[in-house]
Amino acid sequence: MKKILVLVGILFLLPTMSMAEHIWVGLFSKETPYSSQTFISNKKLKNLNRLIEKEWENGFLITDIQYGDNIWTATLSKGTTYTHQVYIKKRVWKEFETAIAHHTKEGFSLVDVEYGDGTWVAILVKGVPYKEVTYDAIRYWDDFQVTVDKRWKEGYKLIDVEPADGLWVGIFAKNTGYKEQAYDRLDDWKGVDEIIKKRWKDGFRLSRIEYGDGQWFCLFVQDDKKKGESYSQNEEIETFSQTISKHWKKGFHMIDMAEGRR
Repeated sequence: MKKILVLVGILFLLPTMSMAEHIWVGLFSKETPYSSQTFISNKKLKNLNRLIEKEWENGFLITDIQYGDNIWTATLSKGTTYTHQVYIKKRVWKEFETAIAHHTKEGFSLVDVEYGDGTWVAILVKGVPYKEVTYDAIRYWDDFQVTVDKRWKEGYKLIDVEPADGLWVGIFAKNTGYKEQAYDRLDDWKGVDEIIKKRWKDGFRLSRIEYGDGQWFCLFVQDDKKKGESYSQNEEIETFSQTISKHWKKGFHMIDMAEGRR
C-alpha cells in the first residue's frame, strides 16, 4: 500500500513540475518609436483576429505575434513607421509563401513570421525603414548558419527568426542601422541569462529571442542606440501580462517575446 501511495504522489507532482519548466519571456527597450502599446491574448486564433481588428480601429498596429502554451498573443503599438499592415494565415507552407509573394508585389515588406497550432502567420507592412527585405526557409540548423553568413556578406542583417515545423525561417533586410550582429543557441534558460550578460559587456544588445527545436535562439546587435534594455520571464500568462504593464509604467516598450522551456 505504501508503494502505491508514493507512486500516486509522484504522478500528482509531475504536471506541476512540467508547468514550472514553461516560461514566457519579454524583451523590453526604452529606445523605440512607439508612443503606446497594448497586449492581447486568446486560445483561438480566430478570436485573436477580432481583438486585432478592434485594436486596428483604435490606431494600434501589430509589432509582434506569438504562439505558446496553447495561447496566441499579439503586441500592438502606436507610433510605428508603418502606413499599412496586413497579416496572413495559412496551414500549408507553399500557400503561405504564395500569399507572401502576392503582398510583396503590392509593396508590402515581411517583418514577422510565427508558427503555432498548425498555422503559419506573417505580418507584412508598408512604411518599413528597411530596404530589400527578403527571407530564407532552411531545413537544417547547420545550413541556416551558412545562409546567415552568406546574407551578412551580401550586406543584409537578420531582423526576425522563427524555428518551427522543421524549418528555420530568417527574415533579412538592408538599411537596418545595425553595425554588427551575433547570435547564440542555448539549451536552457540559465545559459541564456549568462550569455545576455556577457554580450552586454561586449557592447551588444538583445534584439530578438526565440525558442524552437528544444533550444533558445538569441540575436544580438550593435548600433548607435543607448543602453535602455530589460528582459523578464514568468511562468503564467496572467503574471506575464502584469510584468508588461510594470515595464510600460517605467518607460519601456516590448520589442519581442517568446515562449519556451527552462
